[in-house]
Order: sequence, then C-alpha cells, then structure tokens
Amino acid sequence: MDFATSSDPLLRFALHSGIAVFALTGLLLAAIVVLRLLADRREAREAHMRQEWQPVFLHAIEGLPYQMPRIVGRDREMILLVWLQFTEMLRGEARERLRTMANALQLPGTALRLLGRGDMRGRLLAVVGLGRMRTTDAWEDLSVLMTDANPVLSLLAARSLLQIDAGRAAAPVLAVIAQREDWSRARIAGMLGEARDAALGPALLAGLVAGGDAEARRLLPLLDVVPTADRWPALSPRLAAGTPIDTLVAALRAVADPRALADVRRLAGHADWPVRAQAATALARIGGSDDLPRLQAMLGDAEWWVRYRAAQALLRLPGVTPSLLDEIAGDINDRYGADMLRQVRAEAATGAAARPVS
Repeated sequence: MDFATSSDPLLRFALHSGIAVFALTGLLLAAIVVLRLLADRREAREAHMRQEWQPVFLHAIEGLPYQMPRIVGRDREMILLVWLQFTEMLRGEARERLRTMANALQLPGTALRLLGRGDMRGRLLAVVGLGRMRTTDAWEDLSVLMTDANPVLSLLAARSLLQIDAGRAAAPVLAVIAQREDWSRARIAGMLGEARDAALGPALLAGLVAGGDAEARRLLPLLDVVPTADRWPALSPRLAAGTPIDTLVAALRAVADPRALADVRRLAGHADWPVRAQAATALARIGGSDDLPRLQAMLGDAEWWVRYRAAQALLRLPGVTPSLLDEIAGDINDRYGADMLRQVRAEAATGAAARPVS
C-alpha cells in the first residue's frame, strides 16, 4: 500500500509529461506544415509574377511600349524581387531602362519600407534593390548598415553605396574595409572592381597613408584591384623595420616598383620566413642579375617555402637561361637547394605549381 501511494504522483507526472510532449509534437508538426504551405504559396506567387512581368521587362529593355499589369496589395515587394532577378543578368543601357521603369513603379519607396522592417530577407532585398536603383534617399540608412555586425548585410550596403555614387562612397567604404575582418576579400575585390571610379585610387592611397599597420594590412591587397597613380609613397613606410609581419607580407605582395629593391633585398634576410618567402617572390618581379647570388643562397634556407620561392624567382629573373640554371645547379652544395631547383624547373616544364604561401 505504501508503494502504491508513493508511486501515484510519479505516475501522474509521467502521464502528464507524455501528454504535454505529444501535444507539443503535434503543434510543431502543424507549424512545419503551415510554414511549408506558406513557402509553397510564396514560390507559386513568385513564379506567377515572373511569368506576368517578364514580357513587360523585355519590352522595357528594348525601348518598346508596354502595358503594366494591375498591381494590388503587396505585389510591389514581389515585383521588386523579380526585377532584381531580371536585372542581375543585365548591364549598361538595358539595366538603365529597367531602373527608369523601377522608378515609375515606385519600387524605391517599396525598398525603403522594406529596409525599416525587421526580417532579414526583406532588408537584404531592400539593400540590393536600393543600390541597383541608385536611390540617393537611402544614403544615410545604407551608411549606417555598412557598420552593421552582420557581414553579409553590411557588405551589401557598402556595395550599394558604391553603386549609388562611387565617388562619394569611395572614402567611407574604404575606411570601413580597413576595419572589417569579417568581409570576404573576394567580394571586396569584386565590388571595387565593379565600381571602377576614379575616386577609388586616391581614396585608397590616402587610407594607406593615414591608417595604422592593421588598416594597411587590409588595404594593401586592394592595390591590385584599384587603379592607382604612384603607390610608392603609401607603400614605402610599410616596408620599414619594425613593421608587423603580416603587414610586411602584404606590402611585399604589392611591390612592383624598382624603388623598393633596396628594401626587398634587406627583407630577404628577415628573421621570419614568411617575409623571406615574399621577398624572394618580389625579387622575381623587380630584381635583376645582381640578385642571382642572393637567391642562390636562399635555396639553402631552412624553410621549404623560402627555398621554393627562391627557386621560382631564379627562373623568372631577366636574362636567366636554361644553361645558366644548369650552371647554378652545379654550384649548389646544399642537397635540399639542388632538389628544389630541379623540382621548380620540372613544374615550369609541366605547368604545375605549389599553392602560394600565406
């Protein structure tokens, strides 16, 4: 009797818990079904709108007259999505005609309203649309979003600012790039290459001069993306003694000026191997016959990557012929250096190469 009495509360608890779990599972399944139905409905609506508006967009691109379909309710949000999908494939005059059409459809206002809503999908749609429509009224909002913690949203906001007015956006966008560690380098290069504005070069050089070593490390790779005038005044201080290793490596990657030769030769003897490896690669670009003994000595470096880059540089120096390489190989006393030179020569013959050093 005592056992039955003491176990009743436990049984009731287990029973109630089971009922609660069963009910919650049912609610979860119902929610999944509802979400799936809503997603299917949205996809069907999007497909319908695309089919309905595609002929209109095509007529607008060709400069032909077109009849606007009737717009009701929240159609403009869906039209904005379809418009973005359509303009993704277009450039130049065709996209400009669709931009004019977007203004006629009041899509900039739709995008601005979406920007103020909380859901991420709508904000991303708005940010991309405002840039592609070059909506100047969105400048302040996009400038704030450029510093948002979300890397995708902030990067898209920066891209949109460049699309709206690259000259005005150049300096603030580069200032934010210099601070962001979470933005994709490939996407940064893509949006700057897309902008192609004359203001980007001077803004980049000014950012390199004004920024510290950490900022320079992020901006230096952009010298290969953004056309600049004389980069040497901005690059030279980053090759100085005492510069952090990662900034030195970034600066050496950007070296293409013979005025850097003395610094590069000095850095070829740096205590840290990533700097020595990048110095060898830089010598391949700006070095000459005087650097043959230096590179030959680097073939005996303790670090594999330094030996590899030194061997590559030897092959690329002006005036170096196969017979001279044979002579250098015969003079190498270090077995590892000789093996590396043979490996690189074989790679050059077959078109193979090792991955770049980080």
